[in-house]
Amino acid sequence: MDKSKKLKVLVVGDEWVHTKDLIHIAQDVLQGYDYELDSFDVIMDKPMSRDRSDDIGDDTVTEYCGHPQQLIDRIAGVQVLIVHTAPVTKQVIAAGKDLLAIGCCRSDAVNINIEAASARGIYFFNAPGRSVEPVSDLTIAFALLLGRNILKADQYVKAGRWAADINRDVPVWDEFVTFRGITFKNKKFGLVGLGKIGKRVAEKAKGIGLQVLVYDPFAKEEAFAGYTRITSLEELFTVCDFISIHVPPLPSNKGLISRKLFSLMKPTAYFINIARGEIIDENALIETLQQKKIAGAALDVYYTEPLPQESPLTSLDNVILTPHLAGQRKDLSEGSADILREMMQPFFQSNCLDTCFNKDKIK
Repeated sequence: MDKSKKLKVLVVGDEWVHTKDLIHIAQDVLQGYDYELDSFDVIMDKPMSRDRSDDIGDDTVTEYCGHPQQLIDRIAGVQVLIVHTAPVTKQVIAAGKDLLAIGCCRSDAVNINIEAASARGIYFFNAPGRSVEPVSDLTIAFALLLGRNILKADQYVKAGRWAADINRDVPVWDEFVTFRGITFKNKKFGLVGLGKIGKRVAEKAKGIGLQVLVYDPFAKEEAFAGYTRITSLEELFTVCDFISIHVPPLPSNKGLISRKLFSLMKPTAYFINIARGEIIDENALIETLQQKKIAGAALDVYYTEPLPQESPLTSLDNVILTPHLAGQRKDLSEGSADILREMMQPFFQSNCLDTCFNKDKIK
């Protein structure tokens, strides 16, 4: 980048990653440059729903907040665009005739049309790994909660049933014994996906004594060191005591976890999904849980978000439900901004493309 040329910068934040933190990124990344900066906030309007009714003219852009017209109205003359969930569609990129670089504070930047940016020779930077620790933590927490029946036991105590059962003339242990959980040592923990998050989950699962089995046809052989590589989803679902999903929300992964796979699970097995709701056949999982064909499940993501109150999932006692919070952390805004800063600085300060996401697609 030529520091002698004045740049125009547009920063778009939201309630999760604040505009002020994104402005700090721009200030740090563009040290030594002459630039003017414009900014605004978008409203976070259910960014994780797969059933949005609005048509923004670009089906490749998903999980966004706001409307592309908000960017189009301000993009003229902008060379550097920094966003979190704002939708950077092909129309935004077409309107941004002077765009040189786009930064997005997400790992899976599904709100950016990266192909359109690459075709225009626009460098794109993301924030890889920002969710690795919180997502992997919740995955292991789910396994522990499920395997030890912790939530059911908690409800038993809070409802006073423990005291009532023990204080009878002849104590009643019938419900109490149902809380007896499994031991985790040498249980088979099956991972679908061995990306950054999958690798960290594998490390933590192995750390509590679980045998880790992994299905990922795209991972390099060295990534499986210390784990058992499984070459088919059918085998993984058949032999494992836990199944945990960690693949990206690509169109090719929609419906990857099918009714057939659920039917192969052991009746004592547990299913965990912290990836995306559309990756699984949700109706098939609901039927599997209703019929008690597996021991239980824990879900942080759903096909429709927020999860409708009328969903059968909300009435089941063998599933744990959380509101798509796996990637949330108390320092989400500052932490995400820090990662994006690290990714963008080499390009702007040293003309280095090593951290550029689409460097191989720009000629």
